[in-house]
Amino acid sequence: MKRVPPMPSGARARGAWHAWRYWLVPGMGVKRHVTWAVLGAAVAIVGTIGFTLWLLGDQRDALAAPIEDLLVGEPWVRAGGWVTGALIAIGVAFTVVAIGRLNRSLLSNWLDRPQEAAQLLHRRLMLARGPRIVAIGGGTGLSLLLRGLREHTSNLTAVVAVSDDGGSSGRLRTAFGMPAPGDLSDCLAALSVDEASLGRLLEYRFTRGKELRGHTFGNLLITTLSEVEGDFGDALRVMQRLLDLNGAVWPATAQAVTLRVEKADGSVVEGESVLAAHPGPAFRVTLSPSAPEALPEVVAALANADMVVLGPGSLFTSTLPPIMVPAVAAALRDSPATLVQVLNIMTEASETDGFDAWDHVEAIERHVGRRPELVIGNATPLDAERVVAYRAEGAEVVVVDPDRFRGAGVELVAWPLLGPAPHAQHDAPALARGLVTWWAERGRR
Repeated sequence: MKRVPPMPSGARARGAWHAWRYWLVPGMGVKRHVTWAVLGAAVAIVGTIGFTLWLLGDQRDALAAPIEDLLVGEPWVRAGGWVTGALIAIGVAFTVVAIGRLNRSLLSNWLDRPQEAAQLLHRRLMLARGPRIVAIGGGTGLSLLLRGLREHTSNLTAVVAVSDDGGSSGRLRTAFGMPAPGDLSDCLAALSVDEASLGRLLEYRFTRGKELRGHTFGNLLITTLSEVEGDFGDALRVMQRLLDLNGAVWPATAQAVTLRVEKADGSVVEGESVLAAHPGPAFRVTLSPSAPEALPEVVAALANADMVVLGPGSLFTSTLPPIMVPAVAAALRDSPATLVQVLNIMTEASETDGFDAWDHVEAIERHVGRRPELVIGNATPLDAERVVAYRAEGAEVVVVDPDRFRGAGVELVAWPLLGPAPHAQHDAPALARGLVTWWAERGRR
């Protein structure tokens, strides 16, 4: 076995300081406790001295006289300030170290590396002060957005579409009469503190076994909990408790719903999985049953949000379905939050053929009864290779006309959001930074 050389003493010292310094940064709630500990110790010392002098009674001069001689002597006049200052610094340092070691000792039963407790606490406190954001949608777009936002706030709520009827989700819907679990599983993984491990587990797709082939473990786990709890909403509540999440993930409704899409030509397509087989743009989307109940956690999150983000993602099959639940739409209309729409970079065949940016905004207003206050577009030009590839699939770059937004009084911003090739997806970290920065500078009230 190769022997690992010991860490140099200088590196160990820097690492120790890097860990300890978090106990003293603003907002940790530690310095005030250290101050109170020091004050308490000082009061106890003064009390001890007074009690000793009281016990000595008439003999207290035998103790007090040498102390008084010391305090008026030449050595004290020269170095007394330095000595007392050093004693204060040493006392405070010992107190801080003692409190830190006490915390590490208490946390050692819960943390693998208790020496990192300060960093973890600091991060949690900072994230807890972030904006309250509700992200609505489904598919890859929503999970990507959550991965970016979780680095800035833990006050996150994902409201997820559950109308997918294809693939693993579709098979489970048919077999168990439940909402589609697929997008929920992706979002749970995206908000997990340990996404590398949990995401790999939840997204594992079985390739063997006649009945299991094609299913993901996450879908099966949600299905199992739904059967055990007897309710899809309760199953997600259990999932929130089991997983260490930077936020919460909820279905728009706990009922099984089917997507009904009315095309611009008046035809109606029932079922998300068959929509692509019917060319032409969509006009309106509804659910069947038409008035499923919303989860109370979703309504409460919308009522308390600072910002509600719609998209990115398929407009008619991911973004709009969650807000077709009547209580969700009503809560969104009444919410004091800033309503933000993230424009897709490309149109989507059989959904938004020929749509420009303003058509996307009008679709939201037509379905919700509220127009977004902020619309975010992409400022990075697409390379020719991606344009040609998407055009072969019937998709085009979404055209933005700023004049239409100015005339309607809707704020339009364009940020460099194009992610890496080969897909025309959003750069999640850049989008998240932009949203949080905008809220801090302009949206915060």
